[in-house]
Amino acid sequence: MLGTVCTVGFYGFMRCGEFTVLKANQFDPSVNLCIGDIVFHKEMIVLKLKQSKTDPFRKGINIQLHKVQNQICPYKVLVNYCKVRESLKPSLPSDPLFISQNFESLERMYFINCIKQVLSLCGFNPDHYNGHSLRIGAATSAGKARIEDHLVKVLGRWSSDSYCRYIRVSSSSIKYAQDSLGKY
Repeated sequence: MLGTVCTVGFYGFMRCGEFTVLKANQFDPSVNLCIGDIVFHKEMIVLKLKQSKTDPFRKGINIQLHKVQNQICPYKVLVNYCKVRESLKPSLPSDPLFISQNFESLERMYFINCIKQVLSLCGFNPDHYNGHSLRIGAATSAGKARIEDHLVKVLGRWSSDSYCRYIRVSSSSIKYAQDSLGKY
């Protein structure tokens, strides 16, 4: 589960609050990411966020996760996660997409604590990481991969330099960017 969340969060430039909840009992399928918010296509998956920080009118935002030719492919990871999850406990479209070991909605602090434990076991200082680390890592990798600024802003849904919100980015450009991320 943790690997899937990290992969999807990284390739989707996601904010921690877009895939976690503060408390499991506060999960709201009309707001939070659900199983039914995944749309599978032949070459990509679309995650439909019902709300986001840069979506003040709550129209929803789609995050594309393409099949990429890297060691870690967000498409394959999410497909496998859904298969394993369904085999362990059948779910409804309104159930949370990401869950903890007890099948409750993934809580922010649980996720962050798990990440810090893994990082510590790997010899990294866990104090250097937080809920924004996946987004920061994706942006840093994008910079190292020399992905164009406007595309990084689109991938990360950043509202600064608002002209970037008007640029139409093709699916193939987003696939190229995600393919490049895994190479650094």
